[in-house]
Amino acid sequence: MFPWRFWSVTEVSSPAASLSWVYAFWEMKAVVKAGRGKRRYLLFHLTVEGGFKPEAEEVRKAVYEAYRRLFGLAGLSQAELAWIGYMENLELGILRCSHRAVSSLRAALAMTGMLGGRKARICTVRVSGTRKALKEVLSQVKSS
Repeated sequence: MFPWRFWSVTEVSSPAASLSWVYAFWEMKAVVKAGRGKRRYLLFHLTVEGGFKPEAEEVRKAVYEAYRRLFGLAGLSQAELAWIGYMENLELGILRCSHRAVSSLRAALAMTGMLGGRKARICTVRVSGTRKALKEVLSQVKSS
């Protein structure tokens, strides 16, 4: 609950109290989980020429830059792209995006051609609605 909920509009004695924006401000509520956007988690595999293993930060920058080059800053913000993590030993990483941006994120990953001055290829392994499902896939990969 927000700290300003203890006031009501009728207690405001200014002439601005009749304005609708004051009422909207005092009656603001938290965004429910169902109200925010639907999210998808994308598991990807990175292959770099010559067996080179780049650091996680380098991979993150390359992915964001590829998406920005293809779809611009507006597209990047609408995609709600978030870096979840990258496991250098397995060459696997997880990204989160809006459910509407999955296909564009796959395209951006495919367009990532160079990483650290070497040829690189990023392939999508799986798309899921939850992290838990991807963790199950990762546990299978680790055991094999």
